[in-house]
Amino acid sequence: MDTATTISLLISIAAFALSIIALWQTYFAKFKLVSAVGNLQIRIYPFRHRKEKWSLPTIDIPISLTNEGARVGKVLGLRIQVRFPDHSEPKNYKIMGPKCEVDYKKFESKSNQLFEWMDEAVIGEWMPFVVLPKQTVTKHLVFQSRWEDALVQDNVIFELEISTSTKRKWRKIAKWNGTLSREMWSTKMTEVSSFIFPEENMVTIEIEKGS
Repeated sequence: MDTATTISLLISIAAFALSIIALWQTYFAKFKLVSAVGNLQIRIYPFRHRKEKWSLPTIDIPISLTNEGARVGKVLGLRIQVRFPDHSEPKNYKIMGPKCEVDYKKFESKSNQLFEWMDEAVIGEWMPFVVLPKQTVTKHLVFQSRWEDALVQDNVIFELEISTSTKRKWRKIAKWNGTLSREMWSTKMTEVSSFIFPEENMVTIEIEKGS
């Protein structure tokens, strides 16, 4: 076999290999999710009824999820784990579940009036959703949880976790370092506190490995 024939054969093999890879990526590649998030904003809504006091911490986050695979996948759950590393209790965290998706412009303009933005800015209640192949889903989600006590902590870690149809275990996809200072908790239980924390990495994170 001469040199020209060998080169032609190698080119043909390479072209065939590339066509197989392209075919796989177009039609057979498994669900592969990549995420990007923005700043985390927490608002603390105080409540009082007679002698009883409690608060409703509310977190809103913009999140974008892209399916780079060729198969449909489902996002089964999202949640925020609020951890208190310096807290002495064994269970030094709280879980905040997703409440709803909001129209951010309407939400932001009414954010200090809890019941007003719930009436005017909510697009829909939280539910699992599908991400089609090569599709990007962008949502602005609100997470809430009722807290009976004001947890004053200088060191607080907020972690966004996800569960999908391919890997149902909870996995961290974003992290924010923050604080819950005494100033954030209204001593009069009449004022809404609001603070913003930037995401630690500020980069997209590959969630699925195609396995």
